[in-house]
Amino acid sequence: MVGAQALVAFRKSDGTMRAYTSPVSSYQTQLAEGDLSFPVSDLSATYAGNEYTIFATLKLDNLTSTVNQVWQEGPLSGDSPARHPTTGANVQSTGNLNLLSGQTGGTTTGSIHGVLNSVSWGILLPIGAITARYLKVFPAADPAWFYLHALFQSSAYITGVAGWATGLQLGSQSAGITYTAHRIIGIVIFCLATLQVSALFLRPKKEHKWRLYWNIYHHFSGYSVIVLSIVNIFKGFDILHPDQKWRRSYVGVLIGLAALAAILEVYTWYVVLKRKKSSHPDKISNGNNGYNGYGAGDQDRV
Repeated sequence: MVGAQALVAFRKSDGTMRAYTSPVSSYQTQLAEGDLSFPVSDLSATYAGNEYTIFATLKLDNLTSTVNQVWQEGPLSGDSPARHPTTGANVQSTGNLNLLSGQTGGTTTGSIHGVLNSVSWGILLPIGAITARYLKVFPAADPAWFYLHALFQSSAYITGVAGWATGLQLGSQSAGITYTAHRIIGIVIFCLATLQVSALFLRPKKEHKWRLYWNIYHHFSGYSVIVLSIVNIFKGFDILHPDQKWRRSYVGVLIGLAALAAILEVYTWYVVLKRKKSSHPDKISNGNNGYNGYGAGDQDRV
């Protein structure tokens, strides 16, 4: 980038490291060694684990605590840097750096995007679905289950929209690269979730002839959002490369929700079957309650 004040490091053919400064004055730069617009001292570099690390002390007079930065990697021509690519990840390698905290702007926005979407689509939405599916089996929970369901889904949607907006911001900051699958899935999730929220206001009454079809649509779109959200969250992990503890934590949450759903599924089936059995005692066969396979009429004639 023209105007960049570059710190350059590479490993020479004899295995030794070279680190120096180079002011970039044109797009055809050869990264020749030269002084920067500010003093640099204690410049060195290391290479380990297929990564270069540059160390330097910069004296930045009359500057703010936050600076813009770019970083690049490219091939070598002998013992000199050659031109790096200008597509793909090389175009995305920009950000701003807070020299006091050491945190980058891209890291902050990406972390916010990941947290908002993981909590909304990946946690609150499944909890809302579990609430609706299992609590409504119990008459005492009616209509509380519906309001809980609406609360979780609405909270998930509001938080998810905020996460979606940060995703759009990240996309605008990296115009040269697009994670196509992650982006398309995110758009589909947003559209389906918007339909789900709209369904709260367009729901037919229980006795309406269209209620059955509405239920089918509502269940299908709701579970689709949950599945797509989980897939997209893991795609986000692959893009942002956060610490493994975050991926493991989310996997733990999913396992916990799945275990809870499995337990409630078994228990609610038990409750439903027991309720049906107690409400229709006359349908029990094998002579119970004075009935057998021939019906009550034959018993009356005995």
